[in-house]
Amino acid sequence: MGAVGIVLLVLAGCSDDDEPAVTEEAYLEQLQDICSETTAALDALPEPPEQITIADFADEAARALTVEAERIRQLEPPAELDDDQRALVANTDDQAAAWTALGETPGDDAAALEAASTRIAELTLGRNDLAAEIGATACVRAPT
Repeated sequence: MGAVGIVLLVLAGCSDDDEPAVTEEAYLEQLQDICSETTAALDALPEPPEQITIADFADEAARALTVEAERIRQLEPPAELDDDQRALVANTDDQAAAWTALGETPGDDAAALEAASTRIAELTLGRNDLAAEIGATACVRAPT
């Protein structure tokens, strides 16, 4: 095949309709960057109840997780991780909602506070299992 044939093959492969598929490695790198930023934001929050109220802490945690879910939602996963991404976003949305519920729980309702805290821990463990399964170790967080 001559030089002209090679150029034509290269140009044919570079059409605007043929966006290269994102690799699993590139996707996981982007995902883990998002998770690392969220973890840093969560770790930077003051410690409740001495430095911040539980309600304010919960609101800040919910806000950080909502932003994280939206950022993950914007990623283009490789086809084999599409279902996992949807599950990760759903879990992160559920965690944000659980933190919001915790923040709205009266401080003197020990049973409700415990139930909300247990729900958050369960969601975190589920997320950790999923993150570990897909190889996104930066998305694994210690239960709070």
